[in-house]
Amino acid sequence: MLVDRYTKIVLTVIAAALVVQTAKDLVSPARADNITKVDIVKVDGRGLGRWDGAAPLPVRIVGGR
Repeated sequence: MLVDRYTKIVLTVIAAALVVQTAKDLVSPARADNITKVDIVKVDGRGLGRWDGAAPLPVRIVGGR
């Protein structure tokens, strides 16, 4: 019957989603090899004394892998 096939497909999709969720919980999260501390003191030669955090800071990555 068509209803049986539909029910079987829906239950299979639900079961697959549960398996994926469980597998995600079993895998440990990635960890960084080392941590680099970054202190931003100037942007374009200007100090951050009056920076209120409302505007994003431009970022340039130097020496990346």
